Amino acid sequence: MADKKERIIAAAQEVFLTQGIDNTKVSDIVKLAGIAQGTFYLYFPTKAAVMPEIAKQVIVEILAYLQQETKKSSSAAQQLNDMIDAMMRFNLEQKDRLQLLYAGLAKSEYIREWEDIYSPFYDWMAHLIVRGQQEQSMNADMDAFSTARILIGTIESTAEQLYLFDDKVDEAFATQQIRTLKTFVHRALGIQ
Repeated sequence: MADKKERIIAAAQEVFLTQGIDNTKVSDIVKLAGIAQGTFYLYFPTKAAVMPEIAKQVIVEILAYLQQETKKSSSAAQQLNDMIDAMMRFNLEQKDRLQLLYAGLAKSEYIREWEDIYSPFYDWMAHLIVRGQQEQSMNADMDAFSTARILIGTIESTAEQLYLFDDKVDEAFATQQIRTLKTFVHRALGIQ
């Protein structure tokens, strides 16, 4: 059963990327997934209902990417810098998928699930902040979970502005924005 659901999710993502969400029909998804249309409806009531599952997969991929890209960091402060750089690369490399994800969730009633979907990412960042607080490199008087949500929102907003909404990336501008973001984050967290 899980295999069919995974095939639906993979097929939906592929069809959404090639045809666009509005132009995609459930019949397009099931054809690519190699299942009967009725099987689709066992798992999802509409094509839009697949978007949260795609979002969950993207979050798993982001976390795996961040763990890989930051594993050599010696301190929480360095890991935070490496995380910011990794998030920028991930947004640039996965631009089409992320645009699809944001558009798909924004157009549906599933946008309310966003915070739950992001929970593992918030937890990862909160753990990093706690580690920085324990190392005494980050302000100890901040709630780690609330700070994690704010940081992720700030970092993602910068990445979106630089990579998702413009067709051409101005590398000099992007470099300056990332440098400014790091300075802002460091000052906010009390990193020297």
